[in-house]
Amino acid sequence: MVQKHFICTHTFSSENSRSLFLTPPENRIPPTQRLNEKSWTKASKGKYATCLQTWVGNDDFFFCHWIAEDEDKIYKQIESWKLNDILNTLIHPINRFMSAYRNSDEIEQFPESGDKW
Repeated sequence: MVQKHFICTHTFSSENSRSLFLTPPENRIPPTQRLNEKSWTKASKGKYATCLQTWVGNDDFFFCHWIAEDEDKIYKQIESWKLNDILNTLIHPINRFMSAYRNSDEIEQFPESGDKW
């Protein structure tokens, strides 16, 4: 099972969905505690796919970095978390992934020939 990298562009299906998603946990019914980054990392590891990073701003969309065997596994994971009713997702396969956060010995990737993978 080779895990591939994907960047997903997520949009909220409605203003209500956005509000539900972005309401701080302590203000929800019932209230819960906010996750620290370690707890978020554990919670974002799913049965089918794992969300590694997320970037949310004030726009109508936000981005997540996922790893999975294929795109279908990401859709399946979103559905298993019951987020498919509040999010629309566009998945972008990523063939080259380099990160200062990993700080690994991974060799940078290039297409075998030409400029397309």
